[in-house]
Amino acid sequence: MGFIDSVVSECQSKINKPSDQIVFCDLFSGSGKVANHFKDRFKVVANDLEYYSYATLCNLLNNDSSTAYECKPILEYMNYCMDGMQGFIYQNYSEAGGRMYFTNENAMLIDAGISLVYEMYENKQLNDQQFYYCLCSVLEAADKVSNTTGMYLAYLKKFTTSALKPIVFKGFDLTEPVANNEVYLGDANALLKEASGDILYLDPPYTATQYSNAYHLLNTMAKNEQPQVYGITGRPEGRNISGWSSKRNVEAEFRTLIESANFEFLIMSYSNESIMPVELIRDVMGSFGKYTVRKMEHQRFKSKAGNENSVGGNTVTEYLHVLHKVG
Repeated sequence: MGFIDSVVSECQSKINKPSDQIVFCDLFSGSGKVANHFKDRFKVVANDLEYYSYATLCNLLNNDSSTAYECKPILEYMNYCMDGMQGFIYQNYSEAGGRMYFTNENAMLIDAGISLVYEMYENKQLNDQQFYYCLCSVLEAADKVSNTTGMYLAYLKKFTTSALKPIVFKGFDLTEPVANNEVYLGDANALLKEASGDILYLDPPYTATQYSNAYHLLNTMAKNEQPQVYGITGRPEGRNISGWSSKRNVEAEFRTLIESANFEFLIMSYSNESIMPVELIRDVMGSFGKYTVRKMEHQRFKSKAGNENSVGGNTVTEYLHVLHKVG
């Protein structure tokens, strides 16, 4: 996060506004880590196409320590008093269900947790802020004991050490926001027709993997859905398709975004192993203002199973492409 923060701070120094009046937009927010990092400095507008991310953003950006305090008894009940139930996750994504995403015990507690949170919300025992806080506690707890490499494209044939641990529903350490933040669920280019601000941070999909497929189970849990699922991996039909994960469509998506973005500074995180080449990014961004690029070497992602892809060496290069847009 230090690398991103340093580049954002350079842009901030050139904007003649108090920090809390600067609008920072995280357009492909995913886990919400970047948006959450800056919520105590800027007004944050965050967006993603996936519902699990939207729920996460509603929790991280619109909640504070008071919500954490209010929800503490609910999490204590979930951890110490709640009985598991043989619901949709148990029936389809546990060892008993034939897909080893979770142990039977953890799957039943995930089902029970989701059911409890939705039941309390529907009975108006939780307001919106409390609902997203408790729901995200279940999502994060489930993710930590999932028997995967970090994505839900497939499960592992043997349970990992982390997957065998009993699930624990934890709270969140939330910083106080400096402004009323905004959270959106939708297509990035569609949002840019309405949104404007000072700093636009972009971390778009950069491989051919569709995020809807990679994180389908988080969406299913977050929405409390019971879709028809198919195949060995139990993937539902009808998921979102992003043009950013298509070699055929990504350039058009990128050009449209850069042209329509009504922000003074654009910062895009993209690796050297992405489907758009560095030269294309430079040429497109450079045609709209002053373009610079920073880079940093990172250790290659190591999965929860301990496997590391050695193709291309042990490091990957992250580029931060920066545009000071003219006009």
